[in-house]
Amino acid sequence: MAEVMCFGEPMVGFFTRLKEGKTGSFEMAIGGDTSNVALGVNKLGHPSSYLTRIGNDFFGNAIVDAWKQGGVDLSNVITDYVNGTGIYFATYDSRGGHQFFYKRKGSAASFFSVTDTKLANFEGIRIFHLSGISQAISRSCMEASYELLSRCSSEKIRISYDLNYREALWSRDLFRSTALYTIRNFASLLSLTEEEASLLGFQGDPEEIVRTLLSEGPEYVGLKLGSRGCVIGTEKGIVSSNAFETRVVDTTGAGDAFTSAFLVAVLEGMETGDMAFFANAVASAVCGAVGSTSGQPSRNEIEAFIQSQAKGLNK
Repeated sequence: MAEVMCFGEPMVGFFTRLKEGKTGSFEMAIGGDTSNVALGVNKLGHPSSYLTRIGNDFFGNAIVDAWKQGGVDLSNVITDYVNGTGIYFATYDSRGGHQFFYKRKGSAASFFSVTDTKLANFEGIRIFHLSGISQAISRSCMEASYELLSRCSSEKIRISYDLNYREALWSRDLFRSTALYTIRNFASLLSLTEEEASLLGFQGDPEEIVRTLLSEGPEYVGLKLGSRGCVIGTEKGIVSSNAFETRVVDTTGAGDAFTSAFLVAVLEGMETGDMAFFANAVASAVCGAVGSTSGQPSRNEIEAFIQSQAKGLNK
């Protein structure tokens, strides 16, 4: 029985080492932020479920196959026989980062509605996870998100919220008001970047940002700092943790991997310092492969990695 339910839009991504504007080959990978989290949570040893609408097409079938292989429960996935599955392309920009091009308008997931929420089965669910993208892709998804959040609150299910701001999806003002309302009224677990915190009006020292966000209502706050690691705050304290040195092939999905580990750490009742160490380790592992899920580690793999890191620190 699933412990974590994720809501949002799964997508298929096409990645290339080529720079923007160049022609050449692309490698297909499964993506979508909350789908990445569902797969990551399962790999780390906790069963997950996904809630969405998905197109009955080649790309949708590829995602479903990946979910099945990854052990994700599909009983809450609605097959859409009219609308297709969203896709995106990723090339490299002049600074060595990614440039993303999305083909998601009118996707099956964007038609998820309040009516669809009535079909969702929350039996056994301990954490419900969504992101800003889950809310931003359409008005019906925004409405559905609040229906789901209200239901989870009434059923005492912890709510995980990853801001994942995407400028192309909504204005900064709408993002800010929606995110603050969700944080203050629903979120138990909050994950975000420094840039996203700044958009909400929280700036300065990372630990102080986390302290302020904890006062807004969440029980747990994970501030992602990229190559500088993270800061995690709980009622027991606030801990900074440095990132691991690792061979970086592709950073896509590292933030989602961090969130997966963050959720698992909460499920297992880890101490704050252990949470930060664990989340950093999992995020670093994903950077070693192309695509958002290819490098996701199993629990055995990440435990071995953590042990090797701990031995190095003790020398």
